[in-house]
Amino acid sequence: MENTFIKASKRVGYTLLGLFLAFVVYANLEPAPMHSYVKPISMTIFKVDGLTSPEQVNSVKEKVSLHNGVTACGANPVSELVSITFDPDQTSEGSLRKLVGNITGRPVQAAVFKIDGPPSPQCPVPQEYIMAFEKVKYALCFR
Repeated sequence: MENTFIKASKRVGYTLLGLFLAFVVYANLEPAPMHSYVKPISMTIFKVDGLTSPEQVNSVKEKVSLHNGVTACGANPVSELVSITFDPDQTSEGSLRKLVGNITGRPVQAAVFKIDGPPSPQCPVPQEYIMAFEKVKYALCFR
């Protein structure tokens, strides 16, 4: 009985080792994409009612771009939208909403986009699982 347990544990051990080595080979088949080397950023889009003058749009873009943590800012007077990309470690969406409100003097709310037609199919695997798998894959990439 003890002999059978040792044989079974060796088989399980070799199988797990083989699976790990196969995963390491898979991770090194292609180099990690460039986005895995850079710090992730966040993006937010605000709806500012009454943001129609080009002077006000330029003022918003200039002043928001100078804010700590903001990497880019764009404003569109036709749609009255302000889009901001930022570093979430340095600033937050709430502080940016207050900043845009102070600059424009108008109410600011998160933009809502409605999609016409049926909803698109969803992936049955949760996004967190996919991201965890990719992190492990990039960690085992030795290129």
